Amino acid sequence: MRGLRLLWSVAVAEGLLLGLYALAFEPGRLALTLVRRIDPGLDRPRRFLVLSDTHLHPWSRRTFHRIAHAAAWARAAGATHALIAGDLLETDEEVDLIAARLRRALGDLPAVYVTGNHELRGDLWWQRHVNDPVLIGVAMGRHGIERIDGRLVVLDGVPVLGIGWRGWRAGAGRDAAERLAAASRSAIVLAHSPDHVRGLPSESVLLALCGHTHGGQVRVPVIGAPWVPVRAPLPRVAGAMTIGGAPAYVSRGIGATIPVRLGAVPEAVLLEIGPGDPVSIEATKVVEIGPRRRPQERLTSSLPRRLHRRRLTTRR
Repeated sequence: MRGLRLLWSVAVAEGLLLGLYALAFEPGRLALTLVRRIDPGLDRPRRFLVLSDTHLHPWSRRTFHRIAHAAAWARAAGATHALIAGDLLETDEEVDLIAARLRRALGDLPAVYVTGNHELRGDLWWQRHVNDPVLIGVAMGRHGIERIDGRLVVLDGVPVLGIGWRGWRAGAGRDAAERLAAASRSAIVLAHSPDHVRGLPSESVLLALCGHTHGGQVRVPVIGAPWVPVRAPLPRVAGAMTIGGAPAYVSRGIGATIPVRLGAVPEAVLLEIGPGDPVSIEATKVVEIGPRRRPQERLTSSLPRRLHRRRLTTRR
């Protein structure tokens, strides 16, 4: 009996410690990931900062702080644009203030984004306030953050196709597939959900960039993530993978509606596209920043030194 009480006490203590870590520590961390993709048609490397799932409120101090760190790192490494894969904010009631603070965090990086489920009208059953994605797009546009749902744009010589939120179903839709097939060269596909890049002509996809899964957000030891919000199963909850025959990278995101994370450290990605043999995607964790570190001056120097610390490769 005494042994059972001891085991119960240990289990409760471990649960409390995990809960404290998931609430107070891991959400304040930031993993910086370098993703390399080969494009033989380019004469020099192009670099982009990739963010997703910022879930901003005006008071999201820690998330704005992480975005500023990531943007400083990306600018120092030569990034020319920021690509944001949806779920920018939670409410449009103070969208101008949120957009201004996001612009301040990004610095002078031009940015594009696609709509996630949190920007859409009436998509979330628990929302008391219904968001207006048009209002959000206008406010973001005033601060140089452009919405590209359903559009093919060219950024630093690289085509980027935006796919906005299409509801809780799998498939990119005929319009997106036709735009991509008509493009003069393979393109980056920016979509919020991994579900929404399925059905695209894989030979036209240079790399699909998604978020939405939060890397499982809470990955219980041994059990893993209890739920991942996708219709079609994925090979893993985040990272480099193949989706519907197309190469993809699914980010863990840099924020969350409920600021709790366990085994899914918030992530920002530096995407590098350059000439070479087009056989793989490489994703390498560059450095992980704790909530109290101020590493702006060390971000550039850490890039080459830690390049081979962790590598994920998926082949087409």
